[in-house]
Amino acid sequence: MIETITMENAKDWHVCGLIVQINPDKMEAIQTALLAMPNTEIPAFDAQKGKLVVVMQSHDKHVLHEQMEASRDIDGVIDVSLVYHQQDENE
Repeated sequence: MIETITMENAKDWHVCGLIVQINPDKMEAIQTALLAMPNTEIPAFDAQKGKLVVVMQSHDKHVLHEQMEASRDIDGVIDVSLVYHQQDENE
């Protein structure tokens, strides 16, 4: 039986905070695409300035890296800046 890794049973857990600069005309589609990514939230945004605060979480830093890179490829995304990263280790 293969055990599914969840937040509760993961050895490591990573959280990162991003500032995503976007084309404001594509705000809704970009938010939808970002929220389709696992464990991703948008706790704040400024529609006029075209900026989103995005929080991503994962048990694997490689998954987070892939999601950050994928967010750069969303139509209307101008820039993605990592502003915070934390790793929690459960023993």
